[in-house]
Amino acid sequence: MVARARAMLAMRGIISFARGVDFVKRGTLLNELCKKCALLNASHAVVGLGGAGKSQLAIEHAYRTREQSPETWVFWAIAGRQDPQANIFKLVYDWLHDSKERWLLVLDNVDDARFLLDVQAYGPGQAADSRSAARLLRDYLPYCERGLVLITTRNKEAALKLVEQRDIITVAPMDEAQAQALFEKKLGVQRDNSDVTELAAALEYMPLAIVQAAAYISQSAPRCSVAQYLEEFRRSDGEKTSLLDHEAGHLRRDREAKNSIIITW
Repeated sequence: MVARARAMLAMRGIISFARGVDFVKRGTLLNELCKKCALLNASHAVVGLGGAGKSQLAIEHAYRTREQSPETWVFWAIAGRQDPQANIFKLVYDWLHDSKERWLLVLDNVDDARFLLDVQAYGPGQAADSRSAARLLRDYLPYCERGLVLITTRNKEAALKLVEQRDIITVAPMDEAQAQALFEKKLGVQRDNSDVTELAAALEYMPLAIVQAAAYISQSAPRCSVAQYLEEFRRSDGEKTSLLDHEAGHLRRDREAKNSIIITW
């Protein structure tokens, strides 16, 4: 059973999302995250508005961890999801806690930490032993000298239920230069393009909104230019929602990622 559990987790010891080839460095944010995460036996949280780029920052850090420390296991979990047929919380906890290897566990999208304060639920046919029956889900987050837990969330209150204030990294929207650089990578336009500058400002320099706008423009070309998109976007709140709800078709995270920018707006 132990061997089977290790084999299953070993297969999951991969980063769940492709690396962003158009990743734009956000000042010192990535360096700050890497510096904090250099210390093991700790938890850190990346906090910011939906669509601000929290998960992309975590994805880039995860890949850099893999490059710089190939022996480190990297696990990715979407908060609030579990397999009712398996006590995955305990499985992951036992494997990471007992592992002799270094590891990084990314707990993505912890926007409501209350579920971590619930008692572990068991699926059909499962039985809770006396030691684990009353354990909170939060207790299954492993802390040991070889590991690190990295959390992403829109909710600072949720983050503070899991980490200390000093362990929080705040992700704000991009600045103008960063937003224009992202548009340039996505659309191949020059940074001095006035329409791009105006559209980046209209999108409030939010990375996810920029990615979705660029995808819409690219897929609609030549029928839709940056200027035409900007005109439609400014027309009404309904147009904004419709444009931001565009399915880019290549987003690396699930639909919740796309919805987060609509909620933010």
